[in-house]
Amino acid sequence: MKQSNDDEQLVLLYSELKSMCIQYQKGHRASYVKEYTHYWHNVLKDKLTKNYEDVLKLLKWPFSAPPENPPAPKEVMVKFNSLTKYLFLIEEPEELVNNNVTTEAWQEKGPCLPVRVLLRPLKKRFQFHFTGSRQTARIDRPEWFLTQTLTWIKNHQGFVRHHVQPIADKLELKHVYAVDEFNTGLIALAAERLHTVLALYHTQSSKGEIVDVDAAFAHAVDETLGFHRELVEITGRDINTVLSVLTKVETFLRWQTVEKKYALAKMDEILESPQWSEGVGSGAGAATGAALWIPRAADWFVTLLRTIEDRYKLLPQPGHRLNFLELQLELVEEWRIRLTQLLSAGLDSLHVDSFLSPDATSHPVTAVINAAHHTMTVLLQWAHSLHYLQLHFYRRQFHNFTQQQHHDEEFSEETTDTDYTESDETPVKKNKEISERALSLMEVELQAKNLALSEMSRRNSLVVELNQYDITMPIANPAVAEPLTGEDEAEEAGVFAEAPALLARLRDSGLASLAEHILLEFKAGLKEYKRQKWHSLVVVEQLALCVSSSLCRPLAALCARLARAAHSLAPPLTARLRAHLADIVDNYIFEEIVLESWFNTGGTMQFTYDVTKNLVPAFAPPNKVATEVYQLPRLLEACKILNLDYDDARRLRACLTKQPAAADEHLDNHKIRFITPTQVLQILNQRTDLSDASSPSSVMELF
Repeated sequence: MKQSNDDEQLVLLYSELKSMCIQYQKGHRASYVKEYTHYWHNVLKDKLTKNYEDVLKLLKWPFSAPPENPPAPKEVMVKFNSLTKYLFLIEEPEELVNNNVTTEAWQEKGPCLPVRVLLRPLKKRFQFHFTGSRQTARIDRPEWFLTQTLTWIKNHQGFVRHHVQPIADKLELKHVYAVDEFNTGLIALAAERLHTVLALYHTQSSKGEIVDVDAAFAHAVDETLGFHRELVEITGRDINTVLSVLTKVETFLRWQTVEKKYALAKMDEILESPQWSEGVGSGAGAATGAALWIPRAADWFVTLLRTIEDRYKLLPQPGHRLNFLELQLELVEEWRIRLTQLLSAGLDSLHVDSFLSPDATSHPVTAVINAAHHTMTVLLQWAHSLHYLQLHFYRRQFHNFTQQQHHDEEFSEETTDTDYTESDETPVKKNKEISERALSLMEVELQAKNLALSEMSRRNSLVVELNQYDITMPIANPAVAEPLTGEDEAEEAGVFAEAPALLARLRDSGLASLAEHILLEFKAGLKEYKRQKWHSLVVVEQLALCVSSSLCRPLAALCARLARAAHSLAPPLTARLRAHLADIVDNYIFEEIVLESWFNTGGTMQFTYDVTKNLVPAFAPPNKVATEVYQLPRLLEACKILNLDYDDARRLRACLTKQPAAADEHLDNHKIRFITPTQVLQILNQRTDLSDASSPSSVMELF
């Protein structure tokens, strides 16, 4: 080999040496052949590498832009292809590399020899520009070296794909993926520099050279995640080398701390803004069809959660994603606490004229109710998305896995002393257990993905089935509309656990307090209506009836407040508030007026008119006819009892008196289901036309 200067012949002779290494595996001859082969590998590598670098200069490597095809004259490309082939052929066998090359145990197998030579000038440029004291090496500008890395990948991966990989394919080197190895080599440069930059933030913060270290760290994280997204688009592969820098323990913990710090600061900034209670659809720049009831603060908070999700969902390990999910849950709890404080302050600020003035701005009470409802709705919808379903099932599967591991460890501790006595077997056993545990964790993640996909398919099929029916307003998520309890509620909330339920409780508490405020003035204004002499009213023709003057004012104020609140609340919350108010009014007037008053024919006509023509329409939904709703069931049934014919009323009273066991059946025949038999009997006895000698003597004093 020393007398030959022909590269091709030298490579063929070296191939014979490699065959001898495989042939001789033991003895002194094997050691000599391996050492001799390694020597000639270094000689040929130096010689061919120098020639290769000369050819790369003719190709003007590295490229400043994607090269044309062909990038150089034919004779240059022929020489490049030949040298690339020779470099592939003089690669050392793996056993020689393991014996003679000292590498760290954690390092992965390096790129092939041609790719290593191709990377050299790029590495020199990277170190020249982005290390040391140069202006381009500023640690607060990580986007400079990240962008340059992407540019190099764009400019060179096509050349490697079309001129290096085909040669490896012709040589049947199935373990060589030249493009991936080239890209990984460049990305490793960026990852190493990023690791150095993030570590420098700790030292620079103590020196005071960077004003806001947390801001610089957050900027570096954003740039890294953006780099990863664009890298996936360019290469078509999910390469996690850079993300692994962010998931190192110290860096990952700091990332979470900084994320929480800025999220809480943003939350406080949102709620301190004077526009926090305005609807996102209000203002001059409102989008067409935008929801007027969603407060800007709630929209900002949901966007904040979504932004955090967009950052951490790129992480490959589900355990890291679960850590960020816990951060999201902490932020939701902080959000709920702040909304609770705002609700308390808003309730304290309520006064008599609240919800009476035509003010366009939303009141803090309704804004908090809407914010809690919107946040709860969004969380329930997210809980059924693929991303959160995977986290939900992974957490469940991982919990079962850790329990099983704990059980197995306890069992193995009991048998260790008797089953394993030779110390040389222990390392082998431990390595086997570690590999099995890693495999099991991968199976846990895969099983969680499969369960999430199955759940998505089930829900999609359910939506298809529901769409076959005539639904005026289809609901994408049934959990948003119907309250659930127990295990069903926990299952619907998924990975968000009790957070939606707590927000729903806050929303319902706000609605109850709002209803109490609206009814406070209404109940106070009903004093004259309660004292009205229903037993002595004159019979008036039906067409001449009008609402009672003592009911007009409080009912008008209640309707005004209800309309004002309904204008600010979400449509489902308006329906809840209207139904809640109707239930309280129904029960209040029934107990305070119906059960406490005597009615003659004129009083019955007037009270029935007040209920059917005024109270019922006041609580009817805008898109419903008053006669089609049953919002005040007790009052409507009381009117039915008061308007029974004399004979039917006497007969019903007799049945309820003489046959109390069959009272429910008699009332059901009259379609009376919300009033008890005792109350029905009391109403009948307080009809003046049914009064007799058995009536209380005080009835005569009423006239």
